Amino acid sequence: MSPSEEFQKKADEIVRLTKQVHQIIDSGLEENYFTPEELGDIQGQMTALIEQGVFWLKQENQDRFIYELRNFLKWLVDFAESKKEW
Repeated sequence: MSPSEEFQKKADEIVRLTKQVHQIIDSGLEENYFTPEELGDIQGQMTALIEQGVFWLKQENQDRFIYELRNFLKWLVDFAESKKEW
């Protein structure tokens, strides 16, 4: 795979993961699923993710940003699913 193809593959993965994050958050907002406090928690985690993303992309390390996105997505899904247990 050429470097440009590899770059595009990683860029596509970042877009795919970002869309999944948006879908979960948008669904939660439409359904009033999260309390204002929980939204604050999510915002805090997203702020950290954005800071990490800026750092890793400046370092030209897409793989690490993909790792951070996957971790955030897992956290978000676990966070949302934990509400079902109540």
